[in-house]
Amino acid sequence: MKKKVLITGLNGNVAKTLAKRLDPSIYEITFLTSNKKHVSNNIFYWDSNKNYIDPEALKNTAHIIHLAGFNITNSWTSKNKQKMFNSRVETSNLLYKECKKNNIKPLSFISASAMGYYGFEAKGIQQEQDKAGNDWMARLCLEWEKAADNFQLIKTRVIKLRLSLIMDKHSGILQKTCLGFRFKTGLIFGDGSQSFPWIDIEDVAKFIEFTIQNKTVEGVFNLAAPEKISYNNFIKTVQQIKFKNSILFKIPKNVIEFFLPEKKSLLLNNTSLSTKKIESTGFKFIYRSLEECIKARLS
Repeated sequence: MKKKVLITGLNGNVAKTLAKRLDPSIYEITFLTSNKKHVSNNIFYWDSNKNYIDPEALKNTAHIIHLAGFNITNSWTSKNKQKMFNSRVETSNLLYKECKKNNIKPLSFISASAMGYYGFEAKGIQQEQDKAGNDWMARLCLEWEKAADNFQLIKTRVIKLRLSLIMDKHSGILQKTCLGFRFKTGLIFGDGSQSFPWIDIEDVAKFIEFTIQNKTVEGVFNLAAPEKISYNNFIKTVQQIKFKNSILFKIPKNVIEFFLPEKKSLLLNNTSLSTKKIESTGFKFIYRSLEECIKARLS
């Protein structure tokens, strides 16, 4: 009998990559959507503002993969920050409440989180047991993970993924970087020496699959490739592989601080992630080298 997997964040590229990776002969793959137009045999409607989930969505579900969330790259207005919070924390709470109410006990609840947990001012290599930061992003991640932990109360295995920068041609930082290079210019923020924790999108999907298959894997994990590089390394690698005729242009730190007083924290963040825990599980990365990853993504 197939194991039912319920994935939130239908329109996100991680959800799409994961759905393609999971073997349909082993798993029954279903989704939650907040858009009624997308509803079909395996796509169910939910509305966290109304505390509603189609009851058929959770029935007989073995694994919940919670990837939904209003994009962090949107402007950081108070309204948008609340959307970012609700779309992560409140949706997690809703999933738990509905499972508890209907006596549904999934085998695992796998939730996205982010390296923002450690805070914008964090420096050096961060390990999973390190404390959360004090800024709004860190508090969001902390509450996000606490909401996931509720599933332990119904004896569900909980895995929390502190995602680094995901390498994907069609979204995120790699997409934006390539867009700039198409105008023959690559941008270096500050002096470019800040850490650049990264992971390929296929490795994100592979690790989620790995956690489903390995019942001993639980708790929080930094999701990053073992290779430690700087932002400078990243931008030059992209340039050398795909945009050799471009030029690199540095944007000084004081200019970033003046024009982007809040988002400077994202561009200049110097956090690095320990990968000892994820490697200790026996997980094998597809891409351990950024050069190999970029070649694959931009080929």
